[in-house]
Amino acid sequence: MEETKDIKSLLLQQQWEASFYQMVEQYSERLLYCAHGVLKNEALAQDALQEAFINIWKNLHHFKGNSHPFTWCYTIVRRSALNELRKEKKFLTEAIEDVQESQSMEHLKWDGDEIQLRVQQLIETLPEKQQLVFELRYYQDLSFKDIAELTGTSIGALKANYHHAKNKMEEKLIGLLNLP
Repeated sequence: MEETKDIKSLLLQQQWEASFYQMVEQYSERLLYCAHGVLKNEALAQDALQEAFINIWKNLHHFKGNSHPFTWCYTIVRRSALNELRKEKKFLTEAIEDVQESQSMEHLKWDGDEIQLRVQQLIETLPEKQQLVFELRYYQDLSFKDIAELTGTSIGALKANYHHAKNKMEEKLIGLLNLP
């Protein structure tokens, strides 16, 4: 995953404008895809990406170099998209545990939007590392090798994080649907 200009070095040299320009230039398409994966709506994804780039610009000086710049930007875009989803969908106020107790199988008639909302809620309950690996692998369809390069984590650790995230998601979905 080569970059035409090394964004990380630009950031560490505090060349804010140059690094931001390179981020927009190199990451926009992939970050829009990330936002669209969460929101399933082009206009909302554009709004979320724009908001995320504003946050990225305001926080460039906080980048410490511990992660790959794309991973850092991806996290900000994902949070922005989830915030947009919360605004747009007006998230249900009941916690997932309350839903499990209060609804029986007959009442669970979810449409596609409801399913997407529930899956996003479940993803948010995962530890941050598992969220990132799950989203990069499942939604972005990146190889473990590419994710390892982005995050600076070993492939074995990434596979373990993905496995745990997938199992937790499955377990919680089965609980939501009251399946045996």
